[in-house]
Amino acid sequence: MKEKKAILLVGTADTEVNIQYATGFHAVDPVVCLCCGKKKWLVVPAMEKLRAMSESLSHNVKVLTPSDLKFSTKNKGRLIQWTEGLLNFAGISSVVIPPFFPAGLAFELKKKFRVQVAETQLFSDREIKTSEEIKHIIKAQQAACIAMENAVKIIAGAKIKKSFLWEGNRKLTSERVREIIFQTIFGYGCIAKDVIVAGGYQAADPHCSGSGPLKAGKTIVIDIFPRHRESGYWGDLTRTVVRGTPSDKWQKIYDIVLEAQKNALAKVKPGNTLGAPHMAAEETFKKYNMKTDFAGEKPKGFVHGTGHGVGLEIHEAPSLFGSDKKIRAGNVFTVEPGWYEPGEGGVRIEDTVLVTNTGWRFMATCKKQFCV
Repeated sequence: MKEKKAILLVGTADTEVNIQYATGFHAVDPVVCLCCGKKKWLVVPAMEKLRAMSESLSHNVKVLTPSDLKFSTKNKGRLIQWTEGLLNFAGISSVVIPPFFPAGLAFELKKKFRVQVAETQLFSDREIKTSEEIKHIIKAQQAACIAMENAVKIIAGAKIKKSFLWEGNRKLTSERVREIIFQTIFGYGCIAKDVIVAGGYQAADPHCSGSGPLKAGKTIVIDIFPRHRESGYWGDLTRTVVRGTPSDKWQKIYDIVLEAQKNALAKVKPGNTLGAPHMAAEETFKKYNMKTDFAGEKPKGFVHGTGHGVGLEIHEAPSLFGSDKKIRAGNVFTVEPGWYEPGEGGVRIEDTVLVTNTGWRFMATCKKQFCV
């Protein structure tokens, strides 16, 4: 008899997004999910059974509770019993788990089952977005665009006094701009774990959140990546602005980064390699004799990849860096070249795009303006 093999997932919507992808259920508390061919099972707390049945209806999922698996009261709250009970219920003896599966649980399972850690994506179809998924991402991206407009508006309206930006009688800070962004995206049905508003030398660190007063004439990198509360899908958008007059050096760098993004976008079409947009961005910087240095204590230049997939995770496959895999219609990813100089500042321009049959289109549009 041919041995059955199945995908085993354990976690919440935040810790294991494949559960939502496979079943449609947005798990608040840890649940156990098993997928074997077209068959799918979920073990959820009793209080979540009705919601799980409703949300997973279109995915043909069998929803169970610990009571359905005949557990004693003592074991109803233990994930290891849920997992073992579900595998026995489904007649499964061999499972594939994701790399970030709970280690303690995997250790216990190996005593009774064959457990293999996946070396490739468990759900490769996630790279090709459905029309419904595209709608979800658009909502998140639109919220990011509106929040960006509001952020730039307050920066553009700031007065310049003694090299600082002022909002009324107080200095305009990264925290204040971030507050406006949080409020905006919440009003459009989204949340964000963080938002980057990094000015001056802080902008040289690509993932620095930014803090303190913002200065005139210095680059301000604003990176907004909201998650839609209802769907769980993300958007991602970055703009770089200056209030006041930038130096000739940073005006030139901005223009080159913008050109790098345009050149990268020109390579976004089905059939090209996923690495082609990154190569186009790199070649743009090389054309202007701009050299990236990874060797120093503080890396300088174009120090990250050109883009990453966006969906149920803010960073997911496919990646636009060093890959010979082909771009495919339905891919959704960012295109975000940047340039960073430690101690001075940075520039990044990012849009999230959908690959079409003939090229690409923005998931939502947002104005690009350096001097505001």
